[in-house]
Amino acid sequence: MSDDIINNTPKSVAVIGAAKSGVAVARYFLSRASRVFISDVCDRGRLDGILRENKLDGGDLLESEAGGHTDKILESELIILSPGVRSDLDVLKSAANKGIPVWSEMELGYRVSAAPFLAVTGSSGKSTTVSLLASAMKAAGFETALAGNIGTPVIEVTPPLSEKAVVVAEVSSFQLEAIDKFKPKVAAVINLMKNHLDRYACEDDYYNAKKLIAKNLTMSEYLVLNADDSRLSRWAEEFKGQTKIFMFSSRDCGGDCVYLSGKGINYRMNGKSGVIIEDTAAMRIAGRHNYINACAAAAVALCAGADPKLIGRGLCEFGGLPHRLELVGEVGGVSFYNDSKSTTAESIECAVKAFGSKVVLIAGGKDKGCDFASIVDSVRKNVKSIILIGEAKERMAAVWDGVAPITKAATLEEAVDIAFKNAVSGEQVVFSPGCSSFDMFRNFEHRGDMFRETVNRLASRKAY
Repeated sequence: MSDDIINNTPKSVAVIGAAKSGVAVARYFLSRASRVFISDVCDRGRLDGILRENKLDGGDLLESEAGGHTDKILESELIILSPGVRSDLDVLKSAANKGIPVWSEMELGYRVSAAPFLAVTGSSGKSTTVSLLASAMKAAGFETALAGNIGTPVIEVTPPLSEKAVVVAEVSSFQLEAIDKFKPKVAAVINLMKNHLDRYACEDDYYNAKKLIAKNLTMSEYLVLNADDSRLSRWAEEFKGQTKIFMFSSRDCGGDCVYLSGKGINYRMNGKSGVIIEDTAAMRIAGRHNYINACAAAAVALCAGADPKLIGRGLCEFGGLPHRLELVGEVGGVSFYNDSKSTTAESIECAVKAFGSKVVLIAGGKDKGCDFASIVDSVRKNVKSIILIGEAKERMAAVWDGVAPITKAATLEEAVDIAFKNAVSGEQVVFSPGCSSFDMFRNFEHRGDMFRETVNRLASRKAY
């Protein structure tokens, strides 16, 4: 999978963005004695703090700049672009004119990996799906590394892996913008929904970025698509002459597929059919959306050569993710659920539909342009009252006006206090933002941790 630029190790590398993946890239190349130049828009003090916190001390091999991106980046043989950085920067256009390769960290991790990739992208449910997939592949006997957009940079895990291992990678549209030779053994697009319009000019630009996951596939690989998504069904027709197509669905959609059938999950592949899970009640995570995520994971695992029965065992063993409808506490008979991983309108919909009674919803954050009007019916049916926070609260309040009583809060702590007052014993408060976290928090993990701490403080106050 590697080529000359990696086999020979570039003498100089520029890393744009000093977040988690950028730091991992810098550490990788410094360990190979490359000169590394880190460029970030944050101020000098913040960048120096990041370098200290991560013990990045490359001596004469490490240089950095803060406050913006200059042409010094162009003095490098290779540029690695962090996913949070736009790929249309002027300096990157200059790099293209000079013939300097620009890769995402996903591309780099792929290039240095002997292990094949099982790559999953989509608008909602990616983290749960890749976690289910990793559990299935481990149960089927594969050495498995889970990495990518779920939180662990791929470059941290791929270098030592053998060709018998697999890399289960959650891939974002941002990471796909700067791929070159990235070619997973199995690529999956699990759904497409209006998202990230703070980054893309229109919906089609966002969808086309997702489509890049399949650009290098051939008839030696598989593309797994959701038959319930009309756009992805059209993609199946578009790509069927380029690569092998495998579908998953909430119903038997014909052909090779994994699908919900009665209480269970069934499959059909290469003339054979059978059962993955006899009854989804055996799974440790519940909800129809999670059963469809399990279908997607099973489809990828089948295409990767895993045994159907062992796939089912792995799916049932998976116990759920932190920050994804995670019960974090109970105060006065009111249960508090942390769904901080929720960053789309559709993820709010899944969260509020997961309970048998109406919930008190806390939502809001950095506005990505999601279509909150599309879930009005679900909010009306499943939500008792709404507390909104963050940059998006005014737009969300306008869209949901009259759907349920709405209160706006200045802080998360204020929102939790209001939600508790609005709920009665036996009810649920669900923190499902439906937005990104960067207006008020470092990331969704920080946001979820702050919610948990706020609930714990509330519990302590009510104990006295």
